[in-house]
Amino acid sequence: MRTLATLVLKDVRRRFADPAALLLNLAIPLVMAGMMALAFGGRGDSQKTPVLHLVVVNQDEGPIGRALGNAQQNPEAANRLDIKQAKERGEGLTLLREEGAAALVLIPKDFSADLLDGKDVELEVVKNPAASIMPVIAQQGVEVAALYISIGARLLDGRGPRIAELFEGRGWDDTVAVAALVTELYQRVQGIDALLIPPLVEVKTGEQEAAKDADKGRPNFMIWMFPGVMIMGLLFTANTQMRDLLREGEIGTLRRQLAAPLGAVQVLVAKIVSVSAVVALATVLLLLIGRWAFGVTWGPILPLAAASAVIVLAATGFAALVFSLVRTERQGDAFGGVLVMLMSLLGGSFFPPQVIPSWMQGISRMTLTYWSHGALRDLASGGGWDKVQGEVAVLAIIGLVLTLTGLVALRRRHLRGTL
Repeated sequence: MRTLATLVLKDVRRRFADPAALLLNLAIPLVMAGMMALAFGGRGDSQKTPVLHLVVVNQDEGPIGRALGNAQQNPEAANRLDIKQAKERGEGLTLLREEGAAALVLIPKDFSADLLDGKDVELEVVKNPAASIMPVIAQQGVEVAALYISIGARLLDGRGPRIAELFEGRGWDDTVAVAALVTELYQRVQGIDALLIPPLVEVKTGEQEAAKDADKGRPNFMIWMFPGVMIMGLLFTANTQMRDLLREGEIGTLRRQLAAPLGAVQVLVAKIVSVSAVVALATVLLLLIGRWAFGVTWGPILPLAAASAVIVLAATGFAALVFSLVRTERQGDAFGGVLVMLMSLLGGSFFPPQVIPSWMQGISRMTLTYWSHGALRDLASGGGWDKVQGEVAVLAIIGLVLTLTGLVALRRRHLRGTL
């Protein structure tokens, strides 16, 4: 045990000698969370937020229309939105008057198809003249949604029809094409970070106390968004740290360690434990940043510690398995990056899994991202051990299976002389 601790400590010290990669991986979720906070507000007292009543006429049968029309299915949004559905515009206007809703939002026919084809589209908002503040909030919310949808459509740039096919359940059998598409979209997103963050214009106000009071009434959107991007960042961190295993193999230091009388299994275990130590530190840092920068309260300490521990185990096991299957660092970056993005998309890191087709929801529940950010979101929403114990158990099983499988696969590679 003392030898194992010495090996782990040596690896951890060497990893922190060049922290640039770790800081870059941590910057990914923070940049994305910062973008969301700029749009929706990063802090707030959820108990004092008024409910926004909307009437939605969704004439679109595509995925984007469903996502907009079913926004209330998001557990966090369910506390902020009360959506009444109508089939036609006339029925919607009647509900607007009778229910006293803030506004009517009309999603036109073929909205998703036209948007994915690169055509100009419109969302219609009819504000209730009998109300004052809430209709303006509804209009601003739709405008923000339209802005992000527009950015997403421009990022697709010709790949819209292919995305539409995947939402319809076609084309998933061509795994090479799906992986290439995810990689291409990931690279496009990375290419615009410098254009969006930091903002070029800041607005300052002299009414500081009034601004603080106003902040208390804002919904804390970060309760839902931050756990998703945090898990994505931790998976990228685990992959980056595990990549060091192949780098040591290329320069020969790993072979010398494996040839020592310590035992190959003990050396490989030390490598995996050192990666988990770095991922654990990244988890603590992101939890603290979420609390103090974005106002996310994580609930009771013991359930949070248990959830964090199994998330670290699952992320480390995932990285160990990925790098046991690839031959080079570049392959590991590409393969691991594609898998992380796929799990983030299917697992609900960026939008509620409830808005995707039902057959894809089953796949979503098979991803470790689904259970990871589900546990953190439950804790951030005020849940305790009774709320997260099921998710912690599933993550513990996933983590143990991935870690043991990765360790066995790495050991076999060593015996074959390919590590």
